[in-house]
Amino acid sequence: MAKILDDHIEITPRVAGGKLRIAGRRITVQNIAIWHERMGTSADEIATEYDLTLAGVYAALA
Repeated sequence: MAKILDDHIEITPRVAGGKLRIAGRRITVQNIAIWHERMGTSADEIATEYDLTLAGVYAALA
């Protein structure tokens, strides 16, 4: 499972405050979690709204 997450999630110093983020994007895992858990946005809606892959959204939620 770690390899799958590595394909979708990355961390780079000085990018997005060094937080875990969607690979190739500045959208953090924390943002995805907040949108999903606190705001009730579905994974499909997040993927569509921010032009992300559904796999990337699910990796962030994992």
